Amino acid sequence: MHFDMKEAIEVLERTPQTLEYFLSGLSEGWLRCNEGEDTWKAIEVIEHLIEGEKNNWIPRLDFILQEGGNRPFPPFDRYSHLQDRSQMSIDQKLQEFKTIRMKNINKLKSLIEPDLHLELEGSHP
Repeated sequence: MHFDMKEAIEVLERTPQTLEYFLSGLSEGWLRCNEGEDTWKAIEVIEHLIEGEKNNWIPRLDFILQEGGNRPFPPFDRYSHLQDRSQMSIDQKLQEFKTIRMKNINKLKSLIEPDLHLELEGSHP
């Protein structure tokens, strides 16, 4: 499949609403249970997505645009959200994810010229 930024943005834009549809209004039992050791609860998945929006894909994009592939971009701690014991409700977390995602999509649109930037490479740490 050939990458098309417009098509990628279609999925990025729909993710918050999809998660809201599946998770909003569910009982705490559904939101706070997991499937066993080393698995995440639904609420932890949303926290992970929020953390990724704040500290992963857009910061890495900025880094690649500034540094190119000469240096590895800063590592992302995939588990840092597990340290945050926020008492926000699932609806508040979903709203935070939606807000940050929309901001990041707007930034993506303003930063990237597909014909110029999509061939740039980054170096994973």
